Amino acid sequence: MKRAIEELLIAIALAALALTPARAADTGPQENGATAEASKHFERANKFVEAGSLPRAKQEYEKAIKLYPKYLDAYYNLGVVCEKLGQKGGAIDEYKHYLEIKPDDADVWNQIGVLYDETGSKMEGRNAYEKALAINPKYGRAHHNLGVLLKEDGDLAGAEQQLAIFVKLEEEAGRQDGDAYYSLGILYLQESRDKDAKLLLQKAIDTDPSVPHFNNAMGDTYLVEKRPDLSIVYYQKALEKDPNYVMAYSGLGDAYAQLKERDKALSSYHKALELRPDYALVYYKLGLFYEDNNPAEAIKNFQKYLQSGRTIEYRDEVAAKIEALKLSSKP
Repeated sequence: MKRAIEELLIAIALAALALTPARAADTGPQENGATAEASKHFERANKFVEAGSLPRAKQEYEKAIKLYPKYLDAYYNLGVVCEKLGQKGGAIDEYKHYLEIKPDDADVWNQIGVLYDETGSKMEGRNAYEKALAINPKYGRAHHNLGVLLKEDGDLAGAEQQLAIFVKLEEEAGRQDGDAYYSLGILYLQESRDKDAKLLLQKAIDTDPSVPHFNNAMGDTYLVEKRPDLSIVYYQKALEKDPNYVMAYSGLGDAYAQLKERDKALSSYHKALELRPDYALVYYKLGLFYEDNNPAEAIKNFQKYLQSGRTIEYRDEVAAKIEALKLSSKP
C-alpha cells in the first residue's frame, strides 16, 4: 500500500516535469552562461519525459547537472526518472544531491525513506522518515510510512502511535482516508483487537467498497472470530474486483477448511499457488491441512514451505513437524 501511493505521486511528478521551471540554486552573475546552457538540456529532458523516452531524459538531466552542479530541479527530476527506470540506488543518490542544496524538503526525505525501505535498508528508511517528520510533524504520509516500517520490524506499539497520528491528521483535514483506516485496522487485527480492527476496516470499506484489500482484511477479521461464512462474503467481494487477488484465495481456503468443506478449501489453496507459486504461507497451510490424514502430502508441502527461499515465520515449527511425521509413518 505504501508503495502504491508513492508510485501514484511519482506518476504525477513525471506528468508535471515539462511544466517545472528551471530553478537553479544560488545563481550568481558569473554562472549565468552555464545556467542558460544547462536549462536547454533540462527542457530537452522534460520533452523526452513527455515522449516516454526516459533513458534519453536521464542523459539530458545529467548534462544539465554537469554544466550546473547546483541545478536543484534537475536533481529532483533525475531522481524521479531513475525511480521509473527501476534504478533505486541511483534515485537515492540524486535525491541526496537535491537535499544537499535543499535539506528542508520533507517530501524528498519521505521518498528517500520509501526507497531505502524497499531495498531492505530499514534503519536508513526510518531515519529518513524521521527527518521528514522533524521538518513537518504533520506530514501524514510520513507517519504512515514510518508506522508500516515499525510494524514490519515488530515494534507494534511504535507502529500504532504513528498510524493513529496519520488517521487523526487525515480526519482533522476533513478526509476519510481508507488507507489510513486500513493500515491501523490490520495492525489492530495483528494485536488481536478484533473489534477495533472491524470498526476501522468498516470505515475503510465505507470510503470505497470496491478496494480488494479492504474487503480481504475484513474477511480476515471474521475468520479470526471463527465466522467463516461471513469471511467468505468479504473474500468473494475482493475477488469480484480483482479475480487474481491471491490473498483472498488463501483466505477462502482457510474459511472452507473451518467449514470442513475440504474440496473447496483445496481448490482455493491451489488457485492461490497457481497465481503465485512461491506463496510460502499456502504451502504451510496445506501441510497443516494434510497433517492428520495424509502424512506424505503434509511432508511434501511443509518441505516446499521450507524451500520457498523467503523469510518464513514457522521454520522451526515446520522442521519439527516434518520429523514427527516421518517418525509416525515408519512401520
